[in-house]
Amino acid sequence: MKFVHTLLALAMTAAAGSAIAAGPGHLGNLSGNSFAIGNSFSGGAAIFDTYTFDILPLASVAGTAVSIELDIPMLPGQEFAIGDFTIAFYDAANTLLASDTQSGPGDTMLDIDSLMLGAGMGYKFVVTGNVTGTLGGSYGGALAAAPVPEARTYALMLAGLGLIGFVVSRRRIP
Repeated sequence: MKFVHTLLALAMTAAAGSAIAAGPGHLGNLSGNSFAIGNSFSGGAAIFDTYTFDILPLASVAGTAVSIELDIPMLPGQEFAIGDFTIAFYDAANTLLASDTQSGPGDTMLDIDSLMLGAGMGYKFVVTGNVTGTLGGSYGGALAAAPVPEARTYALMLAGLGLIGFVVSRRRIP
């Protein structure tokens, strides 16, 4: 039984990952990774940040961005805000795959999840908007891809679990 607990602990440790912080640019192979993304801008700036990445096996991709808004009552207007906030996924040929756009001034969270992307190079996650805050604007978010196992991977996993179950049951029989 201790062997099974050790095996499960090793599997959970291998599956756990941590996010890597990244600014706009090329992220490399996104499959199996997650990146913390973000940027800050001065007042009146236009935002057009592009994060390029590759997908090696088929993967389910998710992207989220949150604009940070701040209003100091003693100062006129909104101090930190982003308007016309949009996120989008594009393929290497710049074909729009999915997008989410700010629906109004209070909509600060944009989200695209469960987008299936085949193996390929040059995918893009684009964050756009206009800084409407008098002192600037900022956004933060995450970009992640989870590889989707093929059918033979499931078959191999089930065979391995069956073998482990057989070995455990044989050890119990005197």
